[in-house]
Amino acid sequence: MGASEYVNHLYSKDLEGYIQILQLHNGQVMKLINTDVEGIVDVVQAQEGQEDTFISPNSFYIPKRANTNIRHFRALYIDLDLDQYSKSEAFYQVYMKSAKGEIPKPSMIIDSGRGLHLYWRIEHAPKGALYTWQELQDYLYYHLKYLGADIKATDSSRVLRLPNTINSKNGATCIVLEMNDFKYSMYELREQYLNYIKKDKPKNQVIIKEDPKVKPKVKHLFNSYSLHIARSSDLRTIARLRNYYLKGYRNSILHCYCYWQGVTTRDTTRLLDETLDFNNQFLDPLKDSEVKAIVKSTSKAVEKFIEYEQGIRSGEDKRVSKAMRERGGYWYTNETLINMLDITEAEQKQLKTIISREEKQRRQNEARRKARRNGEGLTSREQQKRDTVSK
Repeated sequence: MGASEYVNHLYSKDLEGYIQILQLHNGQVMKLINTDVEGIVDVVQAQEGQEDTFISPNSFYIPKRANTNIRHFRALYIDLDLDQYSKSEAFYQVYMKSAKGEIPKPSMIIDSGRGLHLYWRIEHAPKGALYTWQELQDYLYYHLKYLGADIKATDSSRVLRLPNTINSKNGATCIVLEMNDFKYSMYELREQYLNYIKKDKPKNQVIIKEDPKVKPKVKHLFNSYSLHIARSSDLRTIARLRNYYLKGYRNSILHCYCYWQGVTTRDTTRLLDETLDFNNQFLDPLKDSEVKAIVKSTSKAVEKFIEYEQGIRSGEDKRVSKAMRERGGYWYTNETLINMLDITEAEQKQLKTIISREEKQRRQNEARRKARRNGEGLTSREQQKRDTVSK
Protein backbone atom coordinates (compact mmCIF):
# COMPACT_ATOMS: atom_id res chain seq x y z
CA MET A 1 0.00 0.00 0.00
CA GLY A 2 1.38 3.36 -1.05
CA ALA A 3 0.59 7.06 -0.89
CA SER A 4 -2.57 6.76 -3.03
CA GLU A 5 -4.12 4.15 -0.75
CA TYR A 6 -3.17 6.27 2.26
CA VAL A 7 -4.97 9.42 1.06
CA ASN A 8 -8.00 7.49 -0.21
CA HIS A 9 -8.26 5.88 3.21
CA LEU A 10 -7.86 9.11 5.18
CA TYR A 11 -9.69 11.73 3.11
CA SER A 12 -13.28 11.35 1.92
CA LYS A 13 -14.47 12.96 -1.33
CA ASP A 14 -16.54 15.55 0.52
CA LEU A 15 -13.53 16.87 2.46
CA GLU A 16 -13.32 20.66 2.37
CA GLY A 17 -10.26 22.85 2.62
CA TYR A 18 -6.58 22.49 1.81
CA ILE A 19 -4.25 19.59 2.53
CA GLN A 20 -0.58 20.52 2.84
CA ILE A 21 2.36 18.46 1.57
CA LEU A 22 5.88 19.64 2.26
CA GLN A 23 9.38 18.37 1.63
CA LEU A 24 12.31 19.15 3.92
CA HIS A 25 16.02 19.37 3.21
CA ASN A 26 18.40 19.80 6.15
CA GLY A 27 15.44 20.83 8.28
CA GLN A 28 14.31 23.57 5.88
CA VAL A 29 11.18 23.52 3.70
CA MET A 30 12.32 22.86 0.14
CA LYS A 31 8.91 22.28 -1.46
CA LEU A 32 5.43 23.27 -0.29
CA ILE A 33 2.18 22.22 -1.96
CA ASN A 34 -1.39 22.99 -0.91
CA THR A 35 -4.14 21.06 -2.66
CA ASP A 36 -7.78 20.11 -2.26
CA VAL A 37 -9.08 16.55 -2.08
CA GLU A 38 -9.65 16.38 -5.85
CA GLY A 39 -5.99 16.92 -6.62
CA ILE A 40 -4.44 15.05 -3.69
CA VAL A 41 -3.87 11.67 -5.40
CA ASP A 42 -1.91 13.17 -8.30
CA VAL A 43 0.18 15.26 -5.91
CA VAL A 44 1.18 12.39 -3.60
CA GLN A 45 1.91 10.03 -6.49
CA ALA A 46 4.43 12.58 -7.75
CA GLN A 47 6.12 12.60 -4.32
CA GLU A 48 6.60 8.82 -4.01
CA GLY A 49 10.25 7.87 -3.67
CA GLN A 50 11.23 11.39 -2.56
CA GLU A 51 13.03 12.07 0.73
CA ASP A 52 11.51 13.60 3.86
CA THR A 53 8.03 14.34 2.54
CA PHE A 54 5.22 15.10 4.98
CA ILE A 55 1.43 15.54 4.79
CA SER A 56 -1.21 17.12 7.04
CA PRO A 57 -3.87 14.65 8.23
CA ASN A 58 -6.30 17.54 8.84
CA SER A 59 -7.40 20.19 6.32
CA PHE A 60 -7.31 24.01 6.50
CA TYR A 61 -9.58 26.88 5.46
CA ILE A 62 -6.75 28.69 3.71
CA PRO A 63 -3.41 27.41 2.36
CA LYS A 64 -1.62 28.18 5.63
CA ARG A 65 -1.02 25.51 8.24
CA ALA A 66 -2.14 26.70 11.68
CA ASN A 67 -4.45 25.47 14.44
CA THR A 68 -6.65 28.53 13.93
CA ASN A 69 -7.14 27.64 10.24
CA ILE A 70 -8.49 24.10 10.71
CA ARG A 71 -11.40 23.27 8.38
CA HIS A 72 -11.94 19.56 9.00
CA PHE A 73 -10.44 17.12 11.48
CA ARG A 74 -9.81 13.80 9.78
CA ALA A 75 -7.75 11.87 12.31
CA LEU A 76 -6.23 11.57 15.73
CA TYR A 77 -2.60 10.50 15.54
CA ILE A 78 0.44 9.65 17.62
CA ASP A 79 4.09 9.68 16.54
CA LEU A 80 6.07 7.03 18.43
CA ASP A 81 9.82 7.69 18.60
CA LEU A 82 11.07 4.26 19.54
CA ASP A 83 14.19 4.46 21.68
CA GLN A 84 13.45 1.76 24.26
CA TYR A 85 11.12 -0.53 22.29
CA SER A 86 11.41 -2.29 18.96
CA LYS A 87 8.70 -1.70 16.37
CA SER A 88 7.26 -5.15 16.90
CA GLU A 89 7.21 -4.65 20.70
CA ALA A 90 5.50 -1.27 20.34
CA PHE A 91 3.01 -2.73 17.85
CA TYR A 92 2.16 -5.46 20.37
CA GLN A 93 1.83 -2.97 23.25
CA VAL A 94 -0.57 -0.79 21.25
CA TYR A 95 -2.79 -3.72 20.41
CA MET A 96 -2.77 -5.03 23.96
CA LYS A 97 -3.90 -1.61 25.24
CA SER A 98 -6.68 -1.51 22.65
CA ALA A 99 -7.73 -5.09 23.51
CA LYS A 100 -8.01 -4.05 27.17
CA GLY A 101 -10.16 -1.08 26.19
CA GLU A 102 -7.60 1.49 27.36
CA ILE A 103 -7.38 3.09 23.91
CA PRO A 104 -9.39 2.62 20.69
CA LYS A 105 -7.93 0.34 18.03
CA PRO A 106 -5.89 2.31 15.46
CA SER A 107 -7.34 2.63 11.95
CA MET A 108 -3.87 2.71 10.42
CA ILE A 109 -0.29 2.03 11.52
CA ILE A 110 2.66 3.31 9.53
CA ASP A 111 6.35 2.49 9.81
CA SER A 112 7.91 5.96 9.61
CA GLY A 113 11.43 4.61 9.17
CA ARG A 114 12.55 5.12 12.76
CA GLY A 115 9.26 4.72 14.60
CA LEU A 116 5.53 4.23 14.18
CA HIS A 117 2.71 6.59 13.26
CA LEU A 118 -0.67 5.58 14.68
CA TYR A 119 -3.88 6.95 13.16
CA TRP A 120 -7.49 6.88 14.33
CA ARG A 121 -9.79 8.01 11.53
CA ILE A 122 -12.63 10.24 12.69
CA GLU A 123 -15.88 11.38 11.15
CA HIS A 124 -15.96 14.91 9.78
CA ALA A 125 -15.57 17.42 12.58
CA PRO A 126 -15.21 21.21 12.07
CA LYS A 127 -12.88 23.74 13.69
CA GLY A 128 -15.29 24.19 16.61
CA ALA A 129 -14.37 20.69 17.80
CA LEU A 130 -10.77 21.75 18.50
CA TYR A 131 -10.81 21.33 22.26
CA THR A 132 -12.54 17.94 22.03
CA TRP A 133 -9.95 16.84 19.47
CA GLN A 134 -7.12 18.07 21.71
CA GLU A 135 -8.53 16.31 24.78
CA LEU A 136 -8.65 13.02 22.90
CA GLN A 137 -5.20 13.60 21.42
CA ASP A 138 -3.78 14.20 24.88
CA TYR A 139 -5.55 11.12 26.21
CA LEU A 140 -3.77 8.98 23.61
CA TYR A 141 -0.46 10.72 24.30
CA TYR A 142 -0.84 10.18 28.06
CA HIS A 143 -1.44 6.44 27.61
CA LEU A 144 1.31 5.94 25.01
CA LYS A 145 3.94 8.26 26.45
CA TYR A 146 5.91 5.34 27.88
CA LEU A 147 6.36 3.97 24.35
CA GLY A 148 7.91 7.23 23.16
CA ALA A 149 4.90 9.30 22.05
CA ASP A 150 6.16 12.68 20.85
CA ILE A 151 4.36 15.62 22.47
CA LYS A 152 5.42 17.90 19.59
CA ALA A 153 3.22 15.80 17.30
CA THR A 154 0.03 16.35 19.30
CA ASP A 155 -1.25 19.59 17.79
CA SER A 156 -3.93 19.76 15.11
CA SER A 157 -1.80 21.31 12.36
CA ARG A 158 0.93 18.67 12.53
CA VAL A 159 2.37 17.01 9.42
CA LEU A 160 3.46 13.34 9.38
CA ARG A 161 5.55 11.34 6.94
CA LEU A 162 3.88 10.37 3.67
CA PRO A 163 3.97 6.62 2.89
CA ASN A 164 6.25 5.47 0.06
CA THR A 165 8.74 8.27 0.75
CA ILE A 166 12.23 7.99 2.24
CA ASN A 167 13.39 8.87 5.74
CA SER A 168 16.81 10.40 5.03
CA LYS A 169 17.99 9.75 8.59
CA ASN A 170 18.37 6.03 7.90
CA GLY A 171 17.36 5.58 4.26
CA ALA A 172 14.27 3.54 5.20
CA THR A 173 11.02 3.72 3.25
CA CYS A 174 7.93 4.89 5.11
CA ILE A 175 5.35 2.12 4.64
CA VAL A 176 1.79 1.29 5.70
CA LEU A 177 1.87 -1.72 8.05
CA GLU A 178 -1.85 -2.00 8.69
CA MET A 179 -5.03 -0.35 7.47
CA ASN A 180 -8.62 -1.17 8.47
CA ASP A 181 -12.12 0.27 8.14
CA PHE A 182 -12.45 1.64 11.68
CA LYS A 183 -13.79 5.20 11.78
CA TYR A 184 -14.69 6.92 15.04
CA SER A 185 -16.98 9.68 16.23
CA MET A 186 -15.03 12.08 18.44
CA TYR A 187 -18.05 12.57 20.64
CA GLU A 188 -18.52 8.85 21.20
CA LEU A 189 -14.81 8.54 21.99
CA ARG A 190 -15.15 11.44 24.42
CA GLU A 191 -17.96 9.73 26.30
CA GLN A 192 -16.17 6.38 26.31
CA TYR A 193 -12.66 7.45 27.31
CA LEU A 194 -12.81 10.90 28.93
CA ASN A 195 -15.50 10.32 31.57
CA TYR A 196 -17.42 13.04 29.79
CA ILE A 197 -20.52 14.36 31.53
CA LYS A 198 -23.30 15.60 29.28
CA LYS A 199 -24.14 19.29 29.02
CA ASP A 200 -27.37 19.11 30.98
CA LYS A 201 -25.28 18.80 34.14
CA PRO A 202 -23.21 21.60 35.72
CA LYS A 203 -19.74 21.99 34.21
CA ASN A 204 -17.64 22.93 37.23
CA GLN A 205 -15.34 20.23 38.46
CA VAL A 206 -15.98 19.17 42.05
CA ILE A 207 -13.78 16.48 43.55
CA ILE A 208 -15.34 14.82 46.59
CA LYS A 209 -13.13 12.93 49.01
CA GLU A 210 -14.55 12.34 52.47
CA ASP A 211 -12.32 9.38 53.34
CA PRO A 212 -8.59 9.71 52.49
CA LYS A 213 -8.51 5.98 51.70
CA VAL A 214 -11.24 6.32 49.09
CA LYS A 215 -10.37 7.44 45.56
CA PRO A 216 -11.92 10.81 44.65
CA LYS A 217 -14.95 11.03 42.38
CA VAL A 218 -15.16 13.60 39.62
CA LYS A 219 -18.66 14.91 40.07
CA HIS A 220 -18.60 17.62 37.41
CA LEU A 221 -15.74 17.97 34.93
CA PHE A 222 -14.84 21.50 33.91
CA ASN A 223 -13.37 21.70 30.41
CA SER A 224 -9.97 23.30 30.91
CA TYR A 225 -9.15 23.01 27.20
CA SER A 226 -11.96 25.29 26.05
CA LEU A 227 -11.24 27.63 28.97
CA HIS A 228 -7.58 28.07 27.99
CA ILE A 229 -8.48 28.70 24.34
CA ALA A 230 -10.97 31.39 25.40
CA ARG A 231 -8.51 32.97 27.85
CA SER A 232 -5.84 33.18 25.16
CA SER A 233 -8.31 35.07 22.98
CA ASP A 234 -9.17 37.37 25.90
CA LEU A 235 -5.52 38.39 26.28
CA ARG A 236 -5.45 39.53 22.65
CA THR A 237 -8.63 41.50 23.29
CA ILE A 238 -7.09 43.19 26.36
CA ALA A 239 -4.02 44.15 24.33
CA ARG A 240 -6.22 45.63 21.59
CA LEU A 241 -8.40 47.55 24.07
CA ARG A 242 -5.27 49.08 25.60
CA ASN A 243 -3.90 49.97 22.16
CA TYR A 244 -1.02 47.56 22.85
CA TYR A 245 0.41 49.75 25.61
CA LEU A 246 1.12 47.01 28.15
CA LYS A 247 4.14 48.18 30.09
CA GLY A 248 4.12 46.63 33.54
CA TYR A 249 2.01 43.71 32.32
CA ARG A 250 4.03 42.38 29.37
CA ASN A 251 5.75 39.53 31.17
CA SER A 252 2.61 38.25 32.89
CA ILE A 253 0.54 38.51 29.71
CA LEU A 254 3.11 36.69 27.58
CA HIS A 255 3.66 33.93 30.15
CA CYS A 256 -0.08 33.26 30.32
CA TYR A 257 -0.58 33.64 26.57
CA CYS A 258 2.26 31.28 25.73
CA TYR A 259 1.05 28.65 28.19
CA TRP A 260 -2.58 28.82 27.10
CA GLN A 261 -1.57 28.71 23.43
CA GLY A 262 0.71 25.79 24.26
CA VAL A 263 -2.34 23.75 25.23
CA THR A 264 -3.10 23.42 21.50
CA THR A 265 0.20 24.42 19.83
CA ARG A 266 2.73 21.75 20.80
CA ASP A 267 5.43 22.52 18.23
CA THR A 268 7.77 24.85 20.16
CA THR A 269 9.01 26.53 16.96
CA ARG A 270 5.47 27.38 15.93
CA LEU A 271 4.60 28.43 19.50
CA LEU A 272 7.60 30.76 19.55
CA ASP A 273 6.47 32.32 16.25
CA GLU A 274 2.95 32.88 17.61
CA THR A 275 4.24 34.39 20.86
CA LEU A 276 6.77 36.62 19.07
CA ASP A 277 4.01 37.79 16.73
CA PHE A 278 1.86 38.80 19.70
CA ASN A 279 4.79 40.42 21.54
CA ASN A 280 5.82 42.43 18.47
CA GLN A 281 2.40 44.12 18.42
CA PHE A 282 3.18 45.72 21.80
CA LEU A 283 4.22 49.38 21.72
CA ASP A 284 7.18 48.40 23.89
CA PRO A 285 7.80 44.67 23.23
CA LEU A 286 10.04 42.40 25.25
CA LYS A 287 13.37 41.38 23.73
CA ASP A 288 13.29 38.26 21.55
CA SER A 289 15.62 36.53 24.01
CA GLU A 290 13.12 37.14 26.82
CA VAL A 291 10.27 35.71 24.74
CA LYS A 292 12.37 32.64 23.90
CA ALA A 293 12.98 32.07 27.62
CA ILE A 294 9.22 32.22 28.25
CA VAL A 295 8.51 29.67 25.51
CA LYS A 296 11.25 27.39 26.81
CA SER A 297 9.65 27.29 30.25
CA THR A 298 6.19 26.55 28.85
CA SER A 299 6.79 22.94 27.78
CA LYS A 300 7.08 21.74 31.40
CA ALA A 301 3.88 23.57 32.32
CA VAL A 302 2.00 21.96 29.41
CA GLU A 303 3.28 18.53 30.47
CA LYS A 304 1.90 19.18 33.98
CA PHE A 305 -1.39 20.28 32.46
CA ILE A 306 -1.69 17.05 30.44
CA GLU A 307 -0.63 14.89 33.38
CA TYR A 308 -3.28 16.48 35.60
CA GLU A 309 -6.14 16.63 33.07
CA GLN A 310 -5.65 13.15 31.63
CA GLY A 311 -4.98 11.69 35.07
CA ILE A 312 -8.37 12.99 36.19
CA ARG A 313 -9.99 11.52 33.07
CA SER A 314 -8.35 8.18 33.82
CA GLY A 315 -9.76 8.10 37.35
CA GLU A 316 -6.51 9.00 39.11
CA ASP A 317 -6.29 11.10 42.28
CA LYS A 318 -4.97 14.46 41.08
CA ARG A 319 -4.74 17.77 42.90
CA VAL A 320 -3.71 21.24 41.77
CA SER A 321 -0.95 22.07 44.23
CA LYS A 322 -0.12 25.61 45.38
CA ALA A 323 3.07 25.48 43.30
CA MET A 324 1.11 24.44 40.19
CA ARG A 325 -1.44 27.19 40.76
CA GLU A 326 1.19 29.88 41.23
CA ARG A 327 3.99 28.72 38.92
CA GLY A 328 3.83 25.28 37.36
CA GLY A 329 0.69 25.46 35.26
CA TYR A 330 -0.75 28.97 35.62
CA TRP A 331 -3.98 27.64 37.13
CA TYR A 332 -5.09 31.16 37.92
CA THR A 333 -8.61 32.03 39.02
CA ASN A 334 -10.42 34.84 37.21
CA GLU A 335 -10.10 36.96 40.36
CA THR A 336 -6.32 36.50 40.35
CA LEU A 337 -6.07 37.40 36.65
CA ILE A 338 -8.27 40.48 37.07
CA ASN A 339 -6.08 41.73 39.93
CA MET A 340 -2.80 40.75 38.27
CA LEU A 341 -3.63 42.52 34.99
CA ASP A 342 -5.81 45.30 36.49
CA ILE A 343 -8.68 44.40 34.17
CA THR A 344 -11.39 47.06 34.42
CA GLU A 345 -15.16 46.51 34.45
CA ALA A 346 -15.37 48.13 31.01
CA GLU A 347 -12.75 45.73 29.64
CA GLN A 348 -14.50 42.72 31.16
CA LYS A 349 -17.62 43.54 29.13
CA GLN A 350 -15.57 42.79 25.99
CA LEU A 351 -14.08 39.50 27.23
CA LYS A 352 -15.27 35.92 26.82
CA THR A 353 -14.26 34.38 30.12
CA ILE A 354 -11.90 36.48 32.30
CA ILE A 355 -14.74 38.18 34.15
CA SER A 356 -15.74 38.87 37.76
CA ARG A 357 -18.73 37.37 39.53
CA GLU A 358 -20.50 40.69 39.14
CA GLU A 359 -20.00 40.71 35.36
CA LYS A 360 -21.11 37.10 35.16
CA GLN A 361 -24.26 37.97 37.10
CA ARG A 362 -24.89 40.99 34.85
CA ARG A 363 -24.70 38.78 31.75
CA GLN A 364 -27.03 36.21 33.27
CA ASN A 365 -29.57 38.91 34.15
CA GLU A 366 -29.33 40.36 30.65
CA ALA A 367 -29.89 36.92 29.13
CA ARG A 368 -32.96 36.41 31.34
CA ARG A 369 -34.38 39.80 30.30
CA LYS A 370 -33.94 38.94 26.63
CA ALA A 371 -35.49 35.52 27.14
CA ARG A 372 -38.60 37.13 28.63
CA ARG A 373 -39.21 39.22 25.51
CA ASN A 374 -40.91 38.01 22.34
CA GLY A 375 -39.97 38.62 18.72
CA GLU A 376 -41.21 42.22 18.94
CA GLY A 377 -39.18 42.92 22.07
CA LEU A 378 -42.16 42.83 24.42
CA THR A 379 -42.49 41.04 27.73
CA SER A 380 -45.55 38.83 28.24
CA ARG A 381 -47.18 41.58 30.35
CA GLU A 382 -46.51 44.25 27.69
CA GLN A 383 -47.89 41.97 25.00
CA GLN A 384 -50.99 41.32 27.10
CA LYS A 385 -51.58 45.08 27.49
CA ARG A 386 -51.26 45.59 23.74
CA ASP A 387 -53.68 42.76 23.04
CA THR A 388 -56.20 44.25 25.51
CA VAL A 389 -55.99 47.72 23.91
CA SER A 390 -56.39 46.35 20.39
CA LYS A 391 -59.61 44.49 21.25
